[in-house]
Amino acid sequence: MSILLYSSIIIFIDQLSKFLIRNKLLEGESIGLITDIFSIIYIKNRGAAFGILEGQRYFFIVITFIFLFFLIYLYIYELKKNKLTYITMIFLIGGSTANLIDRILFTYVIDFIAVYNFPVINIADIFIFIGIFLLIYQLIVLDK
Repeated sequence: MSILLYSSIIIFIDQLSKFLIRNKLLEGESIGLITDIFSIIYIKNRGAAFGILEGQRYFFIVITFIFLFFLIYLYIYELKKNKLTYITMIFLIGGSTANLIDRILFTYVIDFIAVYNFPVINIADIFIFIGIFLLIYQLIVLDK
């Protein structure tokens, strides 16, 4: 299967989860699942991670496109073609594109997963985080 097909599955799951949050909760409304540890809360994030650079929508749109082109370059010219590279690209392209869709359509990214004292995130953020970790691992450890 192709990277774009699997990335589309990530995008679909992320967008479906955000659709459900947007239609079932009011902004700021929370559902506690495990007291003081895990909850669902509807947040409109107009910045990046931790809400930094709030209101810089066009900057983030441009940066995301640059990042996606960088990933394509890495995949074609730099990274070894193996299962880990394939998974890394799926996670990064799927997650980045899912959040890009939010920024284009809504001017903000919908975050809703609150774990303990960490920033509120979404499904795409989880895939991006894992994908970045895998990419760094490949570039530093495997490509020596």
